Amino acid sequence: MINFSKWMEAKESKILYIMRGVSGSGKSTLANGLADPSSIFSTDDFFGHGDEYIKNFNPSKLGEAHQWNQDRVVEAMSKGINPIVVDNTHTQAWEAKPYVEAALKNGYEVIIKEPNSPMWKVVIDTIEKDGDLDSVAEKLSSLNKHGVPKKAIERMLQRYEPNITVDNILNSKSPFDK
Repeated sequence: MINFSKWMEAKESKILYIMRGVSGSGKSTLANGLADPSSIFSTDDFFGHGDEYIKNFNPSKLGEAHQWNQDRVVEAMSKGINPIVVDNTHTQAWEAKPYVEAALKNGYEVIIKEPNSPMWKVVIDTIEKDGDLDSVAEKLSSLNKHGVPKKAIERMLQRYEPNITVDNILNSKSPFDK
């Protein structure tokens, strides 16, 4: 269900929401409360939904999938769709950079959102205290809708950069840039 006050607020200015959070953390649930499903863009959609996603997911196609999603978001911006939600993990600042640059170029305000679920609070607390990521990853692997394995979630947690800002994102560099 769309939050009417958030919808009215978004109508006053163009907004791009950058979702952040590992698989199973409540990120997509929050995204669905921010915008109509047709305004939510996820790289995961490249591979399909449900069993189709599990069958089609191929890590070697992630670069292609991310570019596909970025292109869809830029097209939505060119149409003035508002708000737009990018529902990816964005564990590191550089991962959101193409979206933020496109948003600023197209007159969108960028709002970074993390889940507000009780599980996400446990995740952040565990990361901040250098706690046991193994048990947190185990729980998140049971909650995520794409069947992401515990080891993959643990790697996401290990590289998670807390408290990123638009400035952090704009000043970030991909580890793949030479």
